[in-house]
Amino acid sequence: MSLRDKILQSVDIPSEMVEVPEWGVSIEVRGMSGSDRVRIFDTIAVDGEIKAGTLYVETVLVTAYDPESGARVFDEGDRAALMEKSAQALDSVIKRVLEINGMSSEADAETAASFQG
Repeated sequence: MSLRDKILQSVDIPSEMVEVPEWGVSIEVRGMSGSDRVRIFDTIAVDGEIKAGTLYVETVLVTAYDPESGARVFDEGDRAALMEKSAQALDSVIKRVLEINGMSSEADAETAASFQG
């Protein structure tokens, strides 16, 4: 098998279960693919400025999965409703997403702070 084939066939996106007591459920959160990250950054940039609130909800939209079906829990039509959910519940999801995406180190403290408010 060529190096290219090894890379393209590797399963390299981590996932884990996150209990969200406020919602009475556990969800699967997955690491972002390259296209997921591009989607988020394309969505959050408005007139050359990053909108932290949009970053927050977009990250949950892209990384939350139903552990039984493997499908994304939320779609784009859920943005407004998701923003009305408990900040504590959303934070518990975001914290895990940051960790499994390697974005929770001190070097990325500013990124994490934008999620945490």
